[in-house]
Order: sequence, then structure tokens, then C-alpha cells
Amino acid sequence: MTALAQPSHSPLAAPAPAPSPASAGERGGKVVAYVTDAATEATLRQAAAQLLVGEFEVRRGDVRTAARDLARQRSPALLIVDISGIELPIGAMEALSQVCEPSVTVVAIGDRNDVALYRNLRGLGVAEYLFKPLPADQVEALLGRAAGTAARGEEAGRQGKLIAVTGARGGVGTTTVAVNLAAYLADIDRRRIALVDLDLHTGTVALHLNLKPGRGLREAVEAPERVDALFLERAMQQASDRLDVLATEEPILPPVAQNPRAVLDLLDCLKGRYHYVVADVPHGLSETARAVLDHAALRIIVADGNLAGARDALRLRGAFEASGTARQTLTVHNRRGAPGALSPADFGRALGSPADCAIECRPKPLIEAATLGEPAIRRCAPFKSDISRLAGAVSGQSATGAAGLLARLFRSGRAAR
Repeated sequence: MTALAQPSHSPLAAPAPAPSPASAGERGGKVVAYVTDAATEATLRQAAAQLLVGEFEVRRGDVRTAARDLARQRSPALLIVDISGIELPIGAMEALSQVCEPSVTVVAIGDRNDVALYRNLRGLGVAEYLFKPLPADQVEALLGRAAGTAARGEEAGRQGKLIAVTGARGGVGTTTVAVNLAAYLADIDRRRIALVDLDLHTGTVALHLNLKPGRGLREAVEAPERVDALFLERAMQQASDRLDVLATEEPILPPVAQNPRAVLDLLDCLKGRYHYVVADVPHGLSETARAVLDHAALRIIVADGNLAGARDALRLRGAFEASGTARQTLTVHNRRGAPGALSPADFGRALGSPADCAIECRPKPLIEAATLGEPAIRRCAPFKSDISRLAGAVSGQSATGAAGLLARLFRSGRAAR
């Protein structure tokens, strides 16, 4: 949620001039307001008309109505929510944060002239808080600044978190972990997720989700100047109501040349639209793979339970540490208990420390899920439980879904930048 200059009707704020209608009319970006009374609705509509805001919609309801609607819809560029009469407004904003896309600018309006509430909302990332009645000139000033900031992307609000999943070796189940982690964060944690398969030739993310690979990823890599919101809307494929996928299947030869900068720009663009961007990174440590792993806020190394897997996971962690990029790294002991594999204790000794997460060997349900093209968490409860622990480590939540989620969410967004 983007921070803006203080409006004149906020507590302790100084007057701010309203922008001209002409300049405001050049600032696009959809604006949606949820209000509980006719007077506030009339003031907002008048200001929007004065500023020539093209896409402006007022809906009757409060912050809880907004949270319910945005659980099923894409977020607007600017969201105005009414917290009048809400007994626990901070809790209501926390529920809203769980369904809003990261880049949305949120303004709260209410009926309490309360400096403490204002500061708490601002501290949690809400752009502004205005109390009723709303003077028309001050609403025009706020609406103009907010719409302009959202349209230009200046100081774009918190961004999502980039998670890079890679294998210590080939064939250790990296894609299975990436797909099911993304599906869990989307279906269970109800976050908006982008899953990107960076293996343009032999990646299997689309196969795991029964999707037909598209050409959007190749176009984004070869012509990064074309990547914008409209491009992403067309290129992303929907795997579920909150999980979108970007994957391709290019011919084996000739190899597609990947510009690391173009790939990073694409991932950064996605971070502005999704809570988490999960990248399935090929294990070969190409120039692009190294760039993505260095850029990610969190790196996940997947290793199976044999000695070579533990050795290469240890070497890969050492390479990350030597690169000088301070990023959190998790090691996943996949297929634990497989016939002939190391015991968990021996695996930990070979790795130099216990794995951060372990996923038991369950070949039959995973093969069935991959054959049917659906996440294994929907078919195998024990596997889902293993993935839930990894998702908890990724999101920073305790096993009980602890309080403080909104504060952690905003802190992680700032850290990811």
C-alpha cells in the first residue's frame, strides 16, 4: 500500500493544493471506493468528476465488503475503504491485506478523528486516513495525488516476494516442490501467486498443472520493452482463482538466448502484481539462473536423500554465501525415507546441518497427480502437511497462523525491494 503526502483533513496534516483537472485527467488507473453513506459517496463522485477520473466506481459497503469482493476480483490501482463503525479497524485492514494485490494504493476513511488510529494505519502501510465529513477540495487533492502515483508507478507500494526454487541436482523433484508450494500459498493461504517456469525448453510446470504452454515467456525475455500490465494479463495462464502461471515449451534447438536483465525486469514487474512470485530455476547455474537466485528474497534448495544430493546442496549453499548476497536460504530434504537413501541424521551430517524442511517419499500419489495435471496437495493429505510446513517457513507464519501477519507482510515487501 503506497505512502503518499499527507492530506489536509488527516490529523495533524498541513493543507495541500488540489491538482488541476487537466493534469489529473492524464493519470489513469482504476479507482474503487467502498462507502457506507450517501454524503461520502456524493463527495467522492463529485471529486472524481472534477478530476476527470476515467475508471471510477463507488460500491456501498465497508472494509469487510471490500475484502470479500477482492477475494474474487483483481485489485484496482487505488482502493478507498470505509472503516466507520468497525470495532477493530486494524484487524479489518489485516483481513483486507490478505486479498489485496501488493501494488494497490489504499486509503481509509472513517468517523473517528483519532491520531493514534491514523498513525497505526500509516504504520501498517495504508496510504492515508481521512475522517468524515470529507471536504470536497481535500478529497480532490488526495484523489489526484493517489491516482497519479498509482498510474505512474512512482514509489510504487510494497512489492511481492520473489522465491527462487532450484535443485541441488537434476531430477530431485524441484518442479514438484515449486508447483505444490505455489498451489498451497494460493489455495490455502489465499495469496495471489505467480508461478514462472524458467526452463524454456524442457520445463514441466505447465504439465504438472494441465496447462498448454504459451509464448508469452519467450516474448518477455526477447522483447522486454513490451512487458506491461496488458502484456502480463494476456501472457499469464490461470491455474486456479489465485494462481497464475507463465511457462513455455520451446524447441530443443536452437536454444533461446536469455538476457538476465530482461528476466529480472519481468520478475520485478510480477512482484508488483502478486504477493509471491515462485520461480522454478533450472539447476545448471546459467548466467540467468545465478542472477535470479541472487535477486530472490528467498532461495529454496531441493535435494533428495542420497549422498550426492547432500553434497551438492552443501556446495550450492556455500556458493550463495560466497556471492556476498544476503538472502535467506532454505534446504528441503525431498523424498525422505526413499529406499537406499540416507537416513535423516546421516543426511544432516552430510549437509553440515539438519534440513530446514523435509518431504517424505510418496511416489504413488505424486505420480498420479502429475499424470492428471493437478497439484499433489489436492490428492494426498500427508504430502499437503509437509508442504504446509514449507509454506509456513516461506511466509513467516507460525504453525498456528500467528498474529502480526499484516506487519510481516509489509516488512517482507520492503525487504524484497
